[in-house]
Amino acid sequence: MTTEPNNSLLRPDSPVVDYQVHWYPPSAVEQLTERSTYPKAERGADGEYVLWLDEGVGQPLMDRLTVDLDGHLAHAAAAGVDVLVLGPATLAEVFHLPAAEAAELLDHVHVEYAAAQRAHPDHVVALAALPMQDPSLALKVLDHAVGELDLRGVSLVTTIDEKRPLVTEDSLRVFARIAELGVPLVMHPGFRSATRFGTRTIREDAGLSWVYQTSLTAVRLIDEGVLDAVPDLVVVHPHLGGVLPYVAERIGLLGGSKARYPIEHYFKTNFYVDTAAGNPGALRLAVEAYGIDRVVFATDYPFYDMSSVRQQVEDTVGPQAAKQIYANRVPGLRLPTPAARL
Repeated sequence: MTTEPNNSLLRPDSPVVDYQVHWYPPSAVEQLTERSTYPKAERGADGEYVLWLDEGVGQPLMDRLTVDLDGHLAHAAAAGVDVLVLGPATLAEVFHLPAAEAAELLDHVHVEYAAAQRAHPDHVVALAALPMQDPSLALKVLDHAVGELDLRGVSLVTTIDEKRPLVTEDSLRVFARIAELGVPLVMHPGFRSATRFGTRTIREDAGLSWVYQTSLTAVRLIDEGVLDAVPDLVVVHPHLGGVLPYVAERIGLLGGSKARYPIEHYFKTNFYVDTAAGNPGALRLAVEAYGIDRVVFATDYPFYDMSSVRQQVEDTVGPQAAKQIYANRVPGLRLPTPAARL
């Protein structure tokens, strides 16, 4: 991963925001080394962390996820990215735990994220996660993370025990509170889906199950009437909307939805999608399905290289559309105005 500046990229007028960056605070991971149940961490023979999320399900690239945050910022500077939106990703895979235990683990992450925001106020904002297995406790964690720690949005892993799906009548009050606080909901897939959806390998899980599980949750937000009940809820669907742009028309032909409007209506009113995907055709389709003004730049760093994703976006949609994507902002996600470029 080079940190040499890429001078072939556009120089947009507005700061470039990467809406999907992952960093695991070392102290939060170190806390997991004391656990005997999942999630748990251990030190490998090379001194690097190994994070286990389930039986045989480990988190790749831990050496990059737990590096000093300055390393992420140096990489961003080389790619011409000015602001990083940090999300906890698989550190938030705690839905299977007793709710109080899950909340304690998440609070440690939130405190570290808040410290990162304070240390880098011009270039870092961070998202909270919630123990959605207990909506009442989730509300308390939400209010503490956003109201007291100043985290700027909510990132929910879309994998949850099928006996307790993420979208329920009881969880509606959590979505309503997110909207009331004026912050966005960012969805993210989880590795524990390997034991939820029948996938057997990381190739199957990350390649197929991830885009399925976020898309399933997005459809449930629509079909269960959540977005009609909470019309101000802003939802960021990662990876160009998963499979929804491909199948929205087909879904629309089927019955069984409580939604007031066709699925495409919510694409234009509630959803934003990010560019953290590697297929140029998928980017073009997402622009067509959601509209250029609802596509935001993101890389899924450190899983993708920031410069490479920027180059792909610019090559796929051209300079003017790329500048529009860089300028787009997710409503409610309070961003800094960098005093200087990274």
